[in-house]
Amino acid sequence: MAIIRAEIGKRDQETKNAIIAELTDVLVKYGSPRENTHVLLYEVSYDNWAKGGVTYNERKRAQESS
Repeated sequence: MAIIRAEIGKRDQETKNAIIAELTDVLVKYGSPRENTHVLLYEVSYDNWAKGGVTYNERKRAQESS
């Protein structure tokens, strides 16, 4: 059994489905049985995700105002 856990920013369902499918395909390519390959996506709000002490939403607002 293989488990992939990925933290991502907010995405639409179509994009999440594609991410899940492609991550699964990578592990299957390297020997994991498809039926035993699990993918868990953790969506993190960009208000709760920061780099250098500044949230990504704050960064986006700063870019839009410049």
